[in-house]
Amino acid sequence: MKNILLSIGFLVLLVSFVSPSIIINQQPNDLYNIGDVVNLPVKITAIQDTSSFFQIYLICSGIQTEVYREYVVLATGEEKIIDSHVPLIKSFVGSPGNCLIKTALGSEYTLTNEFKISDKIFIELSTEQKDLVPGETFILGGSANKENGNSVDGFIEANLTIEEAVISGIVDNGFFHVEYVLPEKSRAGQHLVRLEIYEKDSLGDKTSKGFLDFSFKVLQVPTSLEIISESSEVKPGENFKARVILYDQTGEKIESNSTVFLEDADGSLREQFNVLTNELFEIPVLYNEKPSTWKLTAESSGFTTDLEFVIPENLEIKTEIFNKTLLITNVGNVPYCKPVTVKIGDNPVNVDVCLKVDESQKYVLSAPDGNYRVEILTGEGSPITGMVSLTGKNVGVEKASPVGFIKYTIVWIFIIFVLGFVAFLILKKGYKRSFFGYAPRSFNKQSRLAVADLTYTSKKDSLIDARNRAELSLSIKGDKQSATVVCLNMKNYHEIVSSKLKDGSPKQILQRAVNMSESVKASVYENQSNIFFMFIPSLTRTFKNEKTAVDLANKIKQELNNYNRLAKLKINFGISVDYGDLVVKPGTNVVFFMSLGPLITNAKKIAFSSDGEIVLSEKMREKLGAQVKTKKYLNEKPYYKLEDIKSEKEDNQKFITGFLKRMRDEQKK
Repeated sequence: MKNILLSIGFLVLLVSFVSPSIIINQQPNDLYNIGDVVNLPVKITAIQDTSSFFQIYLICSGIQTEVYREYVVLATGEEKIIDSHVPLIKSFVGSPGNCLIKTALGSEYTLTNEFKISDKIFIELSTEQKDLVPGETFILGGSANKENGNSVDGFIEANLTIEEAVISGIVDNGFFHVEYVLPEKSRAGQHLVRLEIYEKDSLGDKTSKGFLDFSFKVLQVPTSLEIISESSEVKPGENFKARVILYDQTGEKIESNSTVFLEDADGSLREQFNVLTNELFEIPVLYNEKPSTWKLTAESSGFTTDLEFVIPENLEIKTEIFNKTLLITNVGNVPYCKPVTVKIGDNPVNVDVCLKVDESQKYVLSAPDGNYRVEILTGEGSPITGMVSLTGKNVGVEKASPVGFIKYTIVWIFIIFVLGFVAFLILKKGYKRSFFGYAPRSFNKQSRLAVADLTYTSKKDSLIDARNRAELSLSIKGDKQSATVVCLNMKNYHEIVSSKLKDGSPKQILQRAVNMSESVKASVYENQSNIFFMFIPSLTRTFKNEKTAVDLANKIKQELNNYNRLAKLKINFGISVDYGDLVVKPGTNVVFFMSLGPLITNAKKIAFSSDGEIVLSEKMREKLGAQVKTKKYLNEKPYYKLEDIKSEKEDNQKFITGFLKRMRDEQKK
């Protein structure tokens, strides 16, 4: 009996501790995004009669939040299926992280597996544009997916630094496409785009979101061209300075190439050259250029602009006093017909001067014996003063007349006859005999040149005779001019100098090159192994010497090649053509020059680097433009090997062909 009572008591106690069974039929996924909903089907089985609240809690970062509650009444053995949905909204989740779900009925509870909640959206662009021009449509297209792999249904906002623009749109099923037209005056350069894509919950709060930063470039678009000069007129003998400016859509300067054409008052093309925009260029105007209005035309990036500048009248004379002689030269650009006051001591004398451009007149000064302060007063510039020793009866200024020459005409004729006869004998007999008897062998080419021009002394190892000579001076005062220079470099110079060959010798072919150069008004400068043929505008009377210089270089090359094919002693040569600035001063039967910058040095270097070819400097290549065909090489500086010269005949034929075609087209109409 006692055992039966103990068994019944144990069963009662056991039943009092039996609780209903809670089974979660489906575990949550491993990853969710904020705003998603977790489907959580739960099965409850009652072991005995049960009546209590069924609760669901979301536990994130240690914080438990009740998200579901239902009162459940079950009889013993009865089951209930609860298909619950847990919204992962911001007010439940808080911040992204790891969470789990707890289900409870009375004192019984069950926990789900832990899962991650994210707020990230990944963005991928499919139509990214890097370079745009003002007025073009900026397109943003691509896809957006949440970290859980689901497509985004939300919104897009793109903030552009350009004009502080904002583009907005819709993201539908993971895809987006928005457009924005760039303003016509958009600033050129790199611009940043801050792209944001997000979703919202029912309360309007952003849930998942993603960001993407990238940049695009707005290109410079040429919109206008302008020539800016320092002055609207330029005094003869000075340089006209200007720049070609190419502007973009916002007025900023663009660096590009431009072609400049210079026309005189008659509409004749004086010069054509290439220059970078915004780069200062100078156009030399000769001191005796007549008063007129010249026009500059610039072309760049499809735009053309003009600028006129004036060469005004320049009434100017130059006065020089030599012993008792006053020399007045018209160095202006118009005839000079004005009185000039010559003050000898305290006595002024008015001299009526009327000179054409470049014309000179000598005047003889006289006064009672003594030293006098002579002052030349003109209406232009500062007075010229100096101390002069004079003789005579009265103070006076008289024009110098050719009486002296006429008086001694017979003497001059005799002197010229003697010199001519001496020259004839020297040339005929090789310096062995003169009119007065035997002349030593030292009366060589150097002596002959000294007779012809007392201001010039030929060099010991000179290979050539030149009528138009040029001599280097380390310091002179003269006119700055832009010149074209052809340099012939002889690599076996010492062999040529020591050569004793007569017929067909290297010296003869070099003399032929000199003669060709002088026929096109080039000045010749000899410097050991280099012969320079210099085209100076004041001597050639044109600024357009580039094509003539290249033609001369090509003829010299052909002559040397023909000579080398048959010669015993060949000339190992190189030829260069360069362009740069010189200071030039004419002398007696010679022109003195000084190089401004590395013109002469560069011409030597690139001629030495040539092996029987014609080589152009970069500046010379730009000056010639389409007139030549070249191939670029790199040494210390870029240089160009001349391959072909475009002839005027080709240009004329092209013009005639085009003209006839236009005539036929008009007849068909």
